[in-house]
Amino acid sequence: MLTNYLSVIRLNERLLPLLKKQKEAAIVNVTSIVAVAPGGRLPSYSASKAALHSYTITLRQHLAKTSVKVFEIYPPLVATEFSAEIGGLTNGIPASDVAADLVKGLEQDIADIRVGRTAELYQYFLSAPAEAIKLMAAAEA
Repeated sequence: MLTNYLSVIRLNERLLPLLKKQKEAAIVNVTSIVAVAPGGRLPSYSASKAALHSYTITLRQHLAKTSVKVFEIYPPLVATEFSAEIGGLTNGIPASDVAADLVKGLEQDIADIRVGRTAELYQYFLSAPAEAIKLMAAAEA
């Protein structure tokens, strides 16, 4: 919670006075599909990303009449050394794919940037939440 949630809030609180003075500014919060369809093996991680997701929505509403835009990116498992322990190097997507989708989302002013298959899973979650959660649990098994 400290790294994935509270640190983001504290950083934003410190930067917002400066950002609000800019002609254009943006905040990009990195959540995860587990923010809406939690993963069974990662309960604390899922909870921290769900908290950040809720905060992002609220912050976007709070800053709606300012020059600060608030974006949320939902990357899937990414192939990095950081995610190696949970299979990221073999099962993750390249970080360059995440970066490309982020740039595209920012250019197109898309507030919720869902990377890779997270867009499909999100739509599945909207139509069948319990089934999407089961799918996430099965993927982790």
